[in-house]
Amino acid sequence: MKETFLFIITFISINVISAQNFDYQTDFEKLVEQSKDSESPNNYEKLKTEFIQNGENFTKEKVVALMAGQTASEFYNAYGMIDMERSYQVADRFPSDTIHKYADQFLKIYPVNFSLNYGLWKTYEKDNDKDNAEKFKKRFKLIAESILSTGDGTNEKPYFVISPIDGQVLIRLYYKKEIGIMGSGNDPNGNFVDILEMVDGENSKSLNFVIAHAMGLFKKQLKEDQENETEDKYEIDKNGKVILKKKNGN
Repeated sequence: MKETFLFIITFISINVISAQNFDYQTDFEKLVEQSKDSESPNNYEKLKTEFIQNGENFTKEKVVALMAGQTASEFYNAYGMIDMERSYQVADRFPSDTIHKYADQFLKIYPVNFSLNYGLWKTYEKDNDKDNAEKFKKRFKLIAESILSTGDGTNEKPYFVISPIDGQVLIRLYYKKEIGIMGSGNDPNGNFVDILEMVDGENSKSLNFVIAHAMGLFKKQLKEDQENETEDKYEIDKNGKVILKKKNGN
């Protein structure tokens, strides 16, 4: 009995340490690979289904694993969703039916989206739907705490986020502070980071958020768009004739 008790304590300690010691440089890619493995407890599809049903009760480790898996999802479009994310950040300004219109679809493809969970919390709160408001409030705060478990915000240990604007959400909507100077750069490992100044009265602190995965995808999409623009294209004129449009425009 005593040995069993010691094992439980040791197991819990290991879990706590792993949450505090997440290292983007070594752990991110491991979680991405596990997200693709159907036998792994960190399989993306399994975690996604579970989070949709019961996400407010997730551990921070499971949320971070789901976040990593999200970046490998076919629906991950970090910069393409920013406008939609911003609309959920100000959900209280829109009619509830406008916010709910695409919420179910958005949840199915991106359940751990920081802005979405905030917007649904505030919308259900406005609807006086206390149960759902509490559920999404818990999810929003859990995502924030999970982000905070991945580093300390310094350049050496930046926080891991999915969206390029998650750092803004953390400062404005979780900490309820103002943002000062905004910039970008690289961490010591060469990973692209978003750098935001969190202003608290006369005090300020710079927080770093690693978004190398988002920037990598953006560069890939940009390259593909440029390549497509330079390829020869076939078009049909008004008479139904197929004509060749050369890449030089002639």
